[in-house]
Amino acid sequence: MNRRLDTWFTLIAVWWVPVVAMVGCSDDDSGTDVRLLDTQNGDGVTSGDLFAGDVATDSGNSEGFGYDVPLSPGSPWPKFRRDARQTGLSPIKPVDDPTHSLWSFPTGKGVFSSPVIGEDGTIYIGSADRTFYALTADGQQRWSYPTGEIIDSAALLDDLGHVYVGSGDGRLYAFDAATGDPLWMFEADSPTVTGAFIRWFEGNVAILPDGTLVVPNDNWRIYGIDRNTGTQKWAVSMPEQTWSLPAIDVAHNRWFVGNNNFLPWLGDNVFAFDFSGTSLWGASTLGTISASPVVVADGAAIVGSFDGFVHRFDANTGDSAWSVPTRDHIYASPGLTADNVLIQPSGDGTVYAVSPDTGVTLWAYDTLEPIRSSPAIDGNGRIYVGSGEGRLFVLEPDGKLRWAIRLTDGDRNDFNSSPALGESGIVIAGESGEIWHVPFDYCLRPEAAADSRCWLGPGEDLPEDGASLLFVTPFGTPKPVPPPTILVHQPLAFQLFVRKNNDTQLALIDNNTLTVEIDPPTTAFIEVSGDRRFVTIVPKNAFIADNAEQVRIKLSGNYLLDPERTGLATTGGTFGGTFQSEFLFTLEYGKSSELALLIPDGPGSPGAVWELSRLAAPLPTLLPSYNQIGFDSLHYLLGLVEGTPEKAVGWVIGAKTDETSGKVVPDPTSKALFPVEFRYENGLVWAESHGGFTLEVLSATLAFSEFRMRGKLTSKGVSTDPFVVSVQTHCGDIPFFGVFLKGLGLCHPNTDILDAFGAILWTRDPKGGTTAAAGLGKVTFNLTETSVVATVTDSTAPADKHRFALLLVDSDTDLPIPFSYGPNTTVKTNEFGKLTEVSVTVNIGELPTNVRVWLMVDTSPGAMGHLTTQDK
Repeated sequence: MNRRLDTWFTLIAVWWVPVVAMVGCSDDDSGTDVRLLDTQNGDGVTSGDLFAGDVATDSGNSEGFGYDVPLSPGSPWPKFRRDARQTGLSPIKPVDDPTHSLWSFPTGKGVFSSPVIGEDGTIYIGSADRTFYALTADGQQRWSYPTGEIIDSAALLDDLGHVYVGSGDGRLYAFDAATGDPLWMFEADSPTVTGAFIRWFEGNVAILPDGTLVVPNDNWRIYGIDRNTGTQKWAVSMPEQTWSLPAIDVAHNRWFVGNNNFLPWLGDNVFAFDFSGTSLWGASTLGTISASPVVVADGAAIVGSFDGFVHRFDANTGDSAWSVPTRDHIYASPGLTADNVLIQPSGDGTVYAVSPDTGVTLWAYDTLEPIRSSPAIDGNGRIYVGSGEGRLFVLEPDGKLRWAIRLTDGDRNDFNSSPALGESGIVIAGESGEIWHVPFDYCLRPEAAADSRCWLGPGEDLPEDGASLLFVTPFGTPKPVPPPTILVHQPLAFQLFVRKNNDTQLALIDNNTLTVEIDPPTTAFIEVSGDRRFVTIVPKNAFIADNAEQVRIKLSGNYLLDPERTGLATTGGTFGGTFQSEFLFTLEYGKSSELALLIPDGPGSPGAVWELSRLAAPLPTLLPSYNQIGFDSLHYLLGLVEGTPEKAVGWVIGAKTDETSGKVVPDPTSKALFPVEFRYENGLVWAESHGGFTLEVLSATLAFSEFRMRGKLTSKGVSTDPFVVSVQTHCGDIPFFGVFLKGLGLCHPNTDILDAFGAILWTRDPKGGTTAAAGLGKVTFNLTETSVVATVTDSTAPADKHRFALLLVDSDTDLPIPFSYGPNTTVKTNEFGKLTEVSVTVNIGELPTNVRVWLMVDTSPGAMGHLTTQDK
């Protein structure tokens, strides 16, 4: 194996305060607020024409659907998972009506919530563009309402004609479903009250028989809300964020819910409560439970976990009756057919049919990419589920494919949304930001025979039996046929895929036998991922081309089967076979560009700024399940500070969307602060940080030791294609939180390295550059035993409007000094909120002799000083 590991790994987990609350019930409504909204003006609501789709079903719905809780009686799909028990089962027996068409509706950003459908066919769904939409049955906007943050929660339609939806702004909204008139708004407790970090509503909305809304929040509470007034009736405390939606067992007066808690010794992560919010029992698994349980016929609760197992819990005690393994974590919620078969999709790309009584697997249908979409089941027993391929799959009750359709084929093609079944077809939404309506059996229509998006069953659209490594795009799509061209400096990823007897296997790369041959030879960083399922190859500088401007890469080795497993973490394994895959790529070089990079020539000078957004981290597959919408909503700003195009220093800070203007602005509170080594050559860009890059995952901020972004810019300084991202870290250096990462199998059992791969968008600031804020005042720099300090006098700069920090550069090498800046930076102000001091805690012994210090105002250099460590 040609392997060079001349990087160093230092990783610090920061800003994570484990506050574990006792699970219980509280009637205290302090910290909450209910606002009755103006129902006359309907502020923020736009109206349109109404439309009711034709009904062509065998549903027998003249009397309603007979829900046992006060859902909208005529609604075919009034809530996430449709009914109180959360079976995902509809009595509708579809009859194809050719008058129903396939349509899509675009929103402004990705859609991660799931649709609900009203009695008249109106579709209700929220988007990451912060807007809640009501669409007519033919795909026209009926009304909409802008909220203050991303909407990641499905709505609920009740028998009063109301629709309820939660938003990432910490508010639960109630609207008149027909008109969009707002009725009331409930404010969740501040995280400062609950000990949490955010207060997003991500857990959808449930309803009890008496009409009480049960709504989980990320502030570590689940609320019982009066649906008439929007006032709090009770609240229960949870050990972590709750994305799981409670399943209601009406017959036994209890409900079940999962929780994001990931370590059993921090508490449980699946719970039972009675209808008053009193705790009945708690149980734990070896991974987060973001899925929503289903209540089966005898009252037991079944749900999948990020530990990769489906678990059945005794209704009365919470004892585990059985656990069924899948090959990866489980994000999707289970469904239950009328014939009492549990349908469970997994992050391994397979849909499993399991006996809910015995845990025996009845059949499995394999796809190519992770499935995070929960299944819908019609009255004929057919199963509908979205996938990471951008496909909607329709399976027969025996697990054979009926048909599938690829609805989106772009980079952002995941279906994290779950399908809803209406009277006329299937409604589903995707990461691309589109909402689709697909008529029942659309691909079986004669006119669809020429539609290349359709694929008919009964088989699986997968490679033949054998073992191979598949090229993976930066957005996580495995390509059986790789692209012919790559950028000359592009990081690459290859995923192991093993099929035996037409079934996908849990197979792991044996890194002791892995051989990577690059021809012509190139120095590269080569890593086997923590879960041992993919390999990354990052050229140190660039691949070297042969006479035909091509490079050949050959990967070979052994793969392992039957590893020892604790949750997702695996060790060992037995020899399963060998793989050998060879790739030939034509190398694309940068083109000569007249782009003039604006690099400051001193403090206060303008410099080029880019917005970095829509980070995708599809490998390992667990990462987007923990923070898929969070990654999509992350914003960074990168500004050039000093140097030349061939060797510049850049500074990256966390950013946010301004609620008033909608523009991306610096976040004064962000702990995402890190330098990059920036290089520009004929349109190609290298931007790399060797310590300090941070990602916020769940309740933690993780700093990665290696962070590389590579791509190309046009002459206008923008990227037409996403930049490829490669990050690594060493799990052993993570205090406390490393145990969690290892337990989820993210850290390689031999090397202890966490390897991640993805993409990010670059957009240049249209103003061309920014300058430091006026009124900075006089700045002096000094070095203490533990810190570098900038003392500011006579400043009029408000500290709450800017992100102030110190950037350290080695004066001898002109390279930024890497360490974890964010958690070690302190900003002080006077009683008027004006800046007085900025400091960063450092290990003086690890600093070079001569240090250049920049006082950064957002991404701009505000002041500069020189320090020497010889005096310390």
